[in-house]
Amino acid sequence: MSLWILFAAIVGPAVFWIGYLYYKDCFRREPVVNLIEAFGLGFLAGFLCWALYRFLSGLGFPIDFQMAFLSRSRFDFLIYCIGTIGIVEEVFKFLPFLLILRRIKAFDEKIDGIIYASVLAVGFASFENLGYLADMRGWALVGRAFASPLTHAVFASIWGYLVGSATILGRPLWQAALRGIFLSALIHGLFDFLTVSPTRRLFSAILILLVWIWQLRLLEKERAKKGCAGRKDPVSG
Repeated sequence: MSLWILFAAIVGPAVFWIGYLYYKDCFRREPVVNLIEAFGLGFLAGFLCWALYRFLSGLGFPIDFQMAFLSRSRFDFLIYCIGTIGIVEEVFKFLPFLLILRRIKAFDEKIDGIIYASVLAVGFASFENLGYLADMRGWALVGRAFASPLTHAVFASIWGYLVGSATILGRPLWQAALRGIFLSALIHGLFDFLTVSPTRRLFSAILILLVWIWQLRLLEKERAKKGCAGRKDPVSG
């Protein structure tokens, strides 16, 4: 594996998206070492999720995405996308988030839930991208490598914000966690369901865009509240 391929699939997208999130967190920015730790935990979570998939595959459970699509009705495949892929992957991303809540004292704002959940998701997607190195090349690989962290971060930002808000406000975490993971898994599974069909792929992009706009509005609202609105932002204008 060449260093260029490794950079294109793992290092470049990770640095880009973590840098983007660091820029958005303009008030009390999280220490870079904390973000690196979150990325590493997300990468480890991706590996453990892959190991679970391998174990389930050995037991005969259908974990191959394309094969599940070909062997099931549309409704069964939708349930598979939500109940298997969505729930399993969001839970694996969420578990290290609990560790961050316990260990990192810098977690002191509602939007920190979005920041840490998104960085964890970038790490998760970075491990996931390793699986595509053998099958993809060129711009297809680069496009996949940059898009996957974004989609995973968008999914995770839902439970990240809900649990982060509950933490700051002193509300029960388990209620926010259950609600957040369910919503994230639902959107994650629906996205995967729409992606496999060329005729419905546009709707998957619209779905991600809508959740991303929601995330951006929360971040911009917090930026304005903390006095960051006057800074030039090349993304939101």
